[in-house]
Amino acid sequence: MLKGLTGLAVALFLTLASSQSSACVDVALVLAVDGSGSINDDEYAFQKSAIAAAFRDQEVLATLTNAGLVAVSAVFWGDGEFSTQKLDWFVIANGNGAEPFALAMEANRRKVFGNTDIGNGMWSALDLLSDPRFCAIKTVINVSGDGKETVAPKRRQTPSLYQARKRAAAMGTTVNGLVVSDEEPDLFGYYEKRVILGEDAFVMEVRSFADYAEAIRRKLIRELSPPTELRFAEHRR
Repeated sequence: MLKGLTGLAVALFLTLASSQSSACVDVALVLAVDGSGSINDDEYAFQKSAIAAAFRDQEVLATLTNAGLVAVSAVFWGDGEFSTQKLDWFVIANGNGAEPFALAMEANRRKVFGNTDIGNGMWSALDLLSDPRFCAIKTVINVSGDGKETVAPKRRQTPSLYQARKRAAAMGTTVNGLVVSDEEPDLFGYYEKRVILGEDAFVMEVRSFADYAEAIRRKLIRELSPPTELRFAEHRR
């Protein structure tokens, strides 16, 4: 059943994207999730459940409704020596269609470990966004992690964080960050200087994985809301 829903979502997305510019999705979002060796199996499972729960949250669904036509996918990244794990594109139209993505997130089985190769994860997300059949008014990558890019010799050529960020700039893609700084207290500053990209880009920080679920919920609301609505909401607070 899930496979059928996934195929339908991808087919609908590519049909819309390839037809005409007016049928482009309003926002295309890729969640780039840390699956490196610093993330244990419980934390990996918690990230999946937290993201799935966020796409069932009423405030997130309301934000998706206001965002219009949204394409969402995910990349689980780890050591650049190995392939990333990718979910297919899912189309959420006016808030409808989030549940198949949540189910696919929960069903994902871990296949990534090793070094913290943020650049490899970001590059993989950019590959999804650069599909020639792809058409989106705004493209966003949501990078979450608990460490800095690993700088170490590689057996094969893998994209560095610098190279991935440069490619994102050329594509006009916004990169936002969510850091879990329980082991690296200066991680927020690292993401702010080395990872995020774009005029409206931002970093959110939590001190432990226990706060990850609420953070990913708030992060989705922030990056899917139009800037004017965000400024109004922040003023009211």
